[in-house]
Amino acid sequence: MNLTQINLLWDEYKKKYGIEDDIRISAVRYDTDRYVEGCFNLLELLDGEYILHLNQNVHLYSESYVKFILFHEFTHFYDFIHCPYEEKLPMIMWMNAYSEYHACRVTLARFIETLTLTTVHMDKVQLPGPYREISIRRLLIEAVYRAKIYFDAFFKEYHLSDFAGGFRSLMYLFGYLSLFQNDEKMVEETLIALRVNDEYFRTIYRALKDMDFDKVIEMYQAITDKATLTYLKEMFRRFYPPQILSDEEIDEITLDNYRDYAERLDRKMRESGFLLPEEEKAAMLSAEAALAQLYL
Repeated sequence: MNLTQINLLWDEYKKKYGIEDDIRISAVRYDTDRYVEGCFNLLELLDGEYILHLNQNVHLYSESYVKFILFHEFTHFYDFIHCPYEEKLPMIMWMNAYSEYHACRVTLARFIETLTLTTVHMDKVQLPGPYREISIRRLLIEAVYRAKIYFDAFFKEYHLSDFAGGFRSLMYLFGYLSLFQNDEKMVEETLIALRVNDEYFRTIYRALKDMDFDKVIEMYQAITDKATLTYLKEMFRRFYPPQILSDEEIDEITLDNYRDYAERLDRKMRESGFLLPEEEKAAMLSAEAALAQLYL
């Protein structure tokens, strides 16, 4: 599929959703990572380079599945063009949360042509896959599976990149589930299954549906702050022995005071004759670096 064909489909997308912008996709490159079907690079978009990146195997896919991929990516492109934020950080947060939700909602709705799923047979309604069709049930199960792998890995090893992957996968799920009439129940059951059933996620889901973008950003910040604090507390527990840092003291660590804790504990380690292994020192991240992993 060449650039002209892609822009013709972009025109079809714009016509379907009443978009009047005359912005065109400037280039297409077949260079994504192995498991990424397509993407826009936000930094390129910010520089005015409207480049669509696709998997090199896209030419082997069915025409319907290629359109499935492209409508997802076109939604990201549309959201960038109409982003309500100009500052970089809230823009990144909005694209990582609302646009992922929006892209999956649009993609599924495009292929079932309804926004209020009620009596649809989840095993019989077929959606395009790369090489064969899949059911809506399988689409949802695979989405839950991907999110669970990421979140389970985070709660085991506490790598923030895993939490970021889980968050993104959950936004996909939220987009799909928002089309069902019993979506609130499905979201609740999904959050319980993923072990992230707290008010922050329930609130961000409602904000996504209501298009309350400021609340989406607020909850994104709250969720990432909580994940970062969970990460930092685990790192403190791993690096400082109980003689230096008690469990009660860990409970008192916050994103505002963790630096003071680290300085005091390092001093206490030196005075007590404890030394952190060099590789553990190198592995420790600041909260700012940790948040950068979540955002980017």
